Amino acid sequence: MNTAKERLLKTTGSLQKWSIYGFLISLALSVLFVDNKVITHFDSGYTTEYVPVYDYFVSIIRYSVIGAFIGLFVGWRLGKKN
Repeated sequence: MNTAKERLLKTTGSLQKWSIYGFLISLALSVLFVDNKVITHFDSGYTTEYVPVYDYFVSIIRYSVIGAFIGLFVGWRLGKKN
């Protein structure tokens, strides 16, 4: 017999798992796809400027947190079906 408390604990654990998965997957994808340099073209060529490490790190964490919320939403929708 499933009590309401047991179902709540099961759902909470599942949501935490989905949010962690979303965070880790988006962390990996953001490391791959977020640019750490800016290339500026001008008449005689181009110049490359590297983004400061702090700004790069903050942008990666920002995308990872967004991915965690997406994972939380996906886990909630999948848990709602069952």
